[in-house]
Amino acid sequence: MRWKDIHERCIRWENTTVKILGLVEMMFALLLLVPAAFTLYYGEDPLPFLAPIPPLMVLGFLQYMTCIESKNFRTVNGIILVALVWMLMFAICTVPYILSGIAPVDAVFEAVSGVTTTGISALGEIDSLDTSLMIWRSMTQWIGGITVVIIFLYFLPMVGFGRSLFQNELAGSGTSSFTQRTSKAAKSFIFIYMLLSLANFAILLVLGVNFVEALCLMFTTISTGGLLIINSSMAVYSDAVQWVTMLFMFLGGTNFYLHYRMIYLRERRVYRTNSEFRVMIAWFLAISVILFLFMVQTMMADGTDLTLENCYVTFKNVLFTTVSLGTTTGFYVDDFTLWPSQCMILLMLVAVIGASTSSTSGGIKFSRLRIIYEYIKNGFRGIVHTNAVYAVKMDGKTVDDSLIQSTLVVFMMYMMTLTIAAVVFMIYGYDIVDSFGLSISAVSNGGMGFGNFGPTGNYHDLSTDLKAILIALMWIGRLEVVTAVVMFTPGFWKDVWLNSRSRRMAKRYRDRQGL
Repeated sequence: MRWKDIHERCIRWENTTVKILGLVEMMFALLLLVPAAFTLYYGEDPLPFLAPIPPLMVLGFLQYMTCIESKNFRTVNGIILVALVWMLMFAICTVPYILSGIAPVDAVFEAVSGVTTTGISALGEIDSLDTSLMIWRSMTQWIGGITVVIIFLYFLPMVGFGRSLFQNELAGSGTSSFTQRTSKAAKSFIFIYMLLSLANFAILLVLGVNFVEALCLMFTTISTGGLLIINSSMAVYSDAVQWVTMLFMFLGGTNFYLHYRMIYLRERRVYRTNSEFRVMIAWFLAISVILFLFMVQTMMADGTDLTLENCYVTFKNVLFTTVSLGTTTGFYVDDFTLWPSQCMILLMLVAVIGASTSSTSGGIKFSRLRIIYEYIKNGFRGIVHTNAVYAVKMDGKTVDDSLIQSTLVVFMMYMMTLTIAAVVFMIYGYDIVDSFGLSISAVSNGGMGFGNFGPTGNYHDLSTDLKAILIALMWIGRLEVVTAVVMFTPGFWKDVWLNSRSRRMAKRYRDRQGL
């Protein structure tokens, strides 16, 4: 008997969400074998990783085998699916932490921070943790990065949901010409993600980084996660390692469709012709030069010699910091909270904007800002030339009005969320710098705060309710804010109820007709 026949005999329910969640559970059951294998080598307790595998595999297999995709899978179902996939991942990734003796709140915080690729930690000192747990901690970031691709380009199109949910994520990315089937395209994107990961890992090994540190650094760099397995900063690594890390942070924050066109379609000019990519490079370089000038001014005021070596180290540090915050990775090589106050304002702006669409980074994204800029510019031009009609264009192509509207909504909701969260933190007694630092680090999934929560700050001592707020903000930020907010509107759940009701009525009709 063929596998397809067995599957058809097992089908009992029509539920896409349950089927996809079962697939996720089986995937994580296999992924848990990786840190479990390292426990054998290091002589550590394998229980935190082996214990969840049987229930995940059995439950996931039953869900996958007994459910079939819904024929009327709608937008509301897709939004719920995406939210539940993230929540399920949070829950699964939390289990090894709890079984390792970490407090439940800190375990959830660490899991959510990793999966959303935020990179803030509530563990405090991590040197005492098992190596296998540190590998799992790094893996969660890598899994979170690739999940962005899988969810938005594979799972949803696979069940007939299409691209409507992640239209914002593809704004201005040049994907209108992407004619390949979406599921096949996603597989290509995943291959590129793994290829970049292997390249990063191999180069780190060549540069002398030990196996485990190279593996974990690779996991957290290409995913723009930012959680290291050491308490100190990237400054402990050589300049060569820092430059390589900078490069792969940048590649992780670059539109993966551009990587696809370069690798698969051999379009060598694709990066140069993409406006978002050019703007991102120009932005990072411009901010780095401005920061460097501020630092030089401070060095001169302090009487520091402006030797070539000092200037090189200073520029490398400001460029690394800019790329790290801009790609929402969160690595650091120098404590930028000690830099001039003007630098802090610029770095906050860098962290809020983020990097490219269709990448692993968070933030508002350059393409959205470009669309908003063109829209505002056309508005002013329309005031002068009242009879003229101006279209918003990206890379020579007209942007749909619906996409412009959704981009404006995302921007406004993003800024509102940042502000409201900062006000909440101020109510708890934190100053404005700390409050906005906490808000930006969570909502932008950047992992690096400001003030007392900067590079050397510690989230471990935060109260339980503040940790819960940050957990919610990290989840909201990873869902692109609007998707999360929509779920809390009455109209959304009314649509869910009506959809469920129509499905029940359709099923009763089919039963009466004997279909």
